[in-house]
Amino acid sequence: MATMTTRTETVGTTPITTEWKISDVLRYDPKLLDVLIEATPAFKKLRNPVLRRIQSKLVTVGQAAQIAGLEPSYLVARLNTAAGIEIGDVDTLVSDDQPAQAPEPPWVATATVAEALDVRTYHQGGREPFGAIMEASRKVPPGQVLFLRNTFEPTPLYDVLGPRGFEPWARQITEDDWEIRFFNSGSSHTARRTETKPAANTTPDDWDEPTATLTIDVSELVPPEPMIRILTALEGLPDGATLLVHHVRRPMHLYPRLDELGYRHETRELGPNRVEVLIEKATAEQPI
Repeated sequence: MATMTTRTETVGTTPITTEWKISDVLRYDPKLLDVLIEATPAFKKLRNPVLRRIQSKLVTVGQAAQIAGLEPSYLVARLNTAAGIEIGDVDTLVSDDQPAQAPEPPWVATATVAEALDVRTYHQGGREPFGAIMEASRKVPPGQVLFLRNTFEPTPLYDVLGPRGFEPWARQITEDDWEIRFFNSGSSHTARRTETKPAANTTPDDWDEPTATLTIDVSELVPPEPMIRILTALEGLPDGATLLVHHVRRPMHLYPRLDELGYRHETRELGPNRVEVLIEKATAEQPI
């Protein structure tokens, strides 16, 4: 019988690098959370299980070192030593393309802030701010800015708002306080998958054998990633196409957004932690 190898089985042989997500580090060895917190108070917020689930999947070891003001090689060496991993030249475990602080673009000083939103309390209360952020972004006209305060740099938002013409610039104030400005350049370049044809006669009424234009699985993701993944997938589909989503629960926070966009949707439960959501993207003729 084949044995499944997990990261915890390879401790001592597989070195941790700057490209690892913090979530990977903690799966490798949960005790390394204490090592991170001992390295700098900037990581104390990871003791909050809600914040840890969200932020640890978004930040790499290299980015965490930058946030904490540490040399990446120092943090990598400390994590590997604490995990009992023998390493040679630590520089080989440090990626050369670590993100640096981007220079301040001219629009930071000149563009008007159309909408300002502080979502730090959302994360502290375990709530999902994605809907509020997207609603605020729709109110920002070209040439103006959405100003966001957050507890970390929300890099997944860059992939969502970028195709809508928003250029981000972030600045860290303290260990859990970030200012992020999204400038609406007015140049939306959302990719359209025109080569993908809508499935014929596929609506929620055809649920016995759903044939979707695109199928995605968000079962392994933690909030806010499922909603981001679903809305991003819908954005890239042509009007009238269908999206089939495999999920572990009914996405209650997603339904109001789908209704607002005029998308038809239906959910069925297949068993414990097994849910399918079929979404039909609105066409130009459908009322929104």
